[in-house]
Amino acid sequence: MKETERKRLKALVRTMYDYQDLRIRTAGRLRLKADDTPQDDTNMAEPIFSESDYKIIEYVKEDSENLEKMLAKDIEKIVKADPLWDAFFDGVKGCGILMSAAIMAEVDIEKATTVSKLWQYAGLNPGLVRGKKRVQKGKEYEIVITDTMVRGDRKTPGFVAPYNSWLRTKLCGVLADCFIRAKSSYALDYYYPYKQRLEHEERKVEGGEKSWKDETKGHRDNAARRYMIKMFLKDLYVVWRTVEGLPVRAPYQEEYLGHKHEVA
Repeated sequence: MKETERKRLKALVRTMYDYQDLRIRTAGRLRLKADDTPQDDTNMAEPIFSESDYKIIEYVKEDSENLEKMLAKDIEKIVKADPLWDAFFDGVKGCGILMSAAIMAEVDIEKATTVSKLWQYAGLNPGLVRGKKRVQKGKEYEIVITDTMVRGDRKTPGFVAPYNSWLRTKLCGVLADCFIRAKSSYALDYYYPYKQRLEHEERKVEGGEKSWKDETKGHRDNAARRYMIKMFLKDLYVVWRTVEGLPVRAPYQEEYLGHKHEVA
């Protein structure tokens, strides 16, 4: 996908999610869930708007929904026309058109020369990276790389986030759930075995005092989800770079340390 096409797709995807967010918010004000079924308003305060206000909010919700659907159709055409859809995404259970579009729109695969860079961009690198700061130069601001090391998967006060926050939310918050609900091969091959392994893991959590087996279920679950998404991105990296005719490199652990990811 050319850079101009990727930027167009990104604008469409971000705009569609903006309208989706507006639809969900207005549905909440109408005492409706995201699927338009009524909420349980037993313990809710009485609505403060009038019947005419209700109609206006209802109109906003319906208008947002129509625009969301219109944008989704345009997005689907672009995604299905790209060779990466047939080569990879179409065969991944749990990863639909819109999630595929979000990934294709946010990731510049030419810059992701290694899968490690892709993991870093997605906020899945717990190691240290050089922190970046937004510095004012005259009337403009520019990003400056400092000598201070910060966590690659966390936001550090005073520094620019070292990853794409929006993309990480979609991957770890949405796609991971989809994989698990759909019983995708990524969930079966990576998520469940890794989570089970952590339940007996004596190794300490990086930067912590507890071993993985003594950590909370929620912490182990999140770690297993991140691992699953990393393996998904590893496969995507290989196929995507190949489709684009770009060189493919093995992960750092394999290329230099001789370590390979194995499922327990």
